[in-house]
Amino acid sequence: MESIKIKTHIGEDRILSLRLPITNPEIEVMVVYQPILKQNHQDSKLKFERLLQQYKSLTFY
Repeated sequence: MESIKIKTHIGEDRILSLRLPITNPEIEVMVVYQPILKQNHQDSKLKFERLLQQYKSLTFY
């Protein structure tokens, strides 16, 4: 079994098209996909600030 991980863009037609170089003509394929959530700069900044506050509240011995 071989594994290939790719990041791609879905076109306006909403159809996923894969073109992969495969040497063996007899294969079984399984597709698992994960949506990529787009974050704007403000969301990233807020998450970082919350993480920083949590870190500051920790006590180290």
